[in-house]
Amino acid sequence: MPWMQGYPFYLVMGSVLSLYMGIGSYKHRHTPGRCYLWILMLLVSMIFAATAGEILPGSFEAKLWWKNVQQGPLFFLSAIFTYAVIKEYVSRSSEGLSKRLIYFCIPVAVDVLLIFTDSYHHLMRSEVGLATVAGVTGIALKPTVLSMIFIAYDQLFGLYAVYLLAISLLNGPKYYFRHNALLLFSLLVPVLSVFLLPLLQITITGFTAFTYLPPIVAAYLTLFRDPRLSLYPLAKNKIFENMKDGIVLTDRYDYIMDVNEAADAMLSELLEEKPETWMGASIQPLLRQHGQLSACYAERREGQFEIEPPGRSGSCYGVALIAIEQVRAKGTGMLLVFSDLSEKKRVERELLHQATVDDLTGLYNRRHFMRLVQNYSAQMGAGMALLLFDIDDFKLINDTYGHMAGDQALVDLSGKIMQVYHNQGIAGRVGGEEFAVCFFAGSEAEALEEAESFRTAMSEHIVELDGGHHIQLTVSIGIAFTDQADVTFEDLYREADEALYLSKATGKNRVTLGREPLVRQAAKG
Repeated sequence: MPWMQGYPFYLVMGSVLSLYMGIGSYKHRHTPGRCYLWILMLLVSMIFAATAGEILPGSFEAKLWWKNVQQGPLFFLSAIFTYAVIKEYVSRSSEGLSKRLIYFCIPVAVDVLLIFTDSYHHLMRSEVGLATVAGVTGIALKPTVLSMIFIAYDQLFGLYAVYLLAISLLNGPKYYFRHNALLLFSLLVPVLSVFLLPLLQITITGFTAFTYLPPIVAAYLTLFRDPRLSLYPLAKNKIFENMKDGIVLTDRYDYIMDVNEAADAMLSELLEEKPETWMGASIQPLLRQHGQLSACYAERREGQFEIEPPGRSGSCYGVALIAIEQVRAKGTGMLLVFSDLSEKKRVERELLHQATVDDLTGLYNRRHFMRLVQNYSAQMGAGMALLLFDIDDFKLINDTYGHMAGDQALVDLSGKIMQVYHNQGIAGRVGGEEFAVCFFAGSEAEALEEAESFRTAMSEHIVELDGGHHIQLTVSIGIAFTDQADVTFEDLYREADEALYLSKATGKNRVTLGREPLVRQAAKG
């Protein structure tokens, strides 16, 4: 076979090519998915060099020594580091991988030691001799059962590497499958060659070394020609893990493929359980708790939602659904981005409280009270009563006991108002010592009876001031009532205000009923 005359040259070229790619890969060893690739390429370069060393010398001892040198990287380290490259390439985090590789390499060290000392114990080879195939002379071996066990150990890593890459590509976007298919198929070459070469009866020395060339070339091109082809480009470790937002990636079967630390904590809070890991768990329990989110997810539609953890008031999470395929279909996974909106909601509630509630008394402020009552009257119509309260001689309380006592009196009256009208009206502070309550009554007499009942209760109430002083508050009340839907709130308020003025002008601590507000013709028109 004339082409076999250049066989050693091909082996040397394979060694040089692998060495070149290994050196190039070393420069980028700290970038995602590339930490162990340079080691694998150097191992393959050693395999080619050792194979050339096996067939070039003339002596049996030299050939056997190079054969022994070849065995470690060929049958053991190459498969383990192929697994390491793929594991780091497809995994979100490679934390702890280096430590595991040390343990995985312990059997390799034992095997290499046994190989080099086999002439003393023959545990690894039952027969050793020379064989010439197509003009190439090399060492022919017959492995023992123990040696086959070590080889099987090695092949498990190669098979597992193929499995990891295949599963990741099948569950990932179609874009990544198309661009990483070359890497997957080339990785099958050295794995399948272990089973196919004996069947094809290919016994040329060093031919197995060439089976490692396709995967390392494909890996080199895939990981360095286009950095976008990495399954986790730059989103690994530093960015992905340190994000404050929670990231959850699900596959087509709704199982969680990936989750960062923030999402792990959020899922535990939302589902009220803390598993060892959410990886591989179903996202369905979360979806079942939130109907709108579930419906959008089922249709693979993008959307924004707000959800709250059960049993925890004040906590709120925003959830963004993002399709991981440009063409959304039910057979694809989804990306869920969780944002903690608790602080934002707290600030919103605080701003709303400041805009609508009186700081001192806790009742609605004047502006918000007016707005609520206007909507109230427009929706409910007839039978509405408006009560205006004013603390009698409030200036005297301030002058006698101080403004702190005056504030305490206002807070005390507000508490009574909230206690009485909490579920049956709208209450607010509409002035310095003036309060208002709007509620519905069946008749004018019923509204008047309600106002008189409140006045009586206040006249019997004692306010205990700081410092041991006691005062008895009385209130003057003006009331207006209407059962006409077209009466405006402004007219109702005017009549109640005039009635309040009469109550204070005619002796205080009394209730005065205002006139029935007139329906303005202009308002009707």
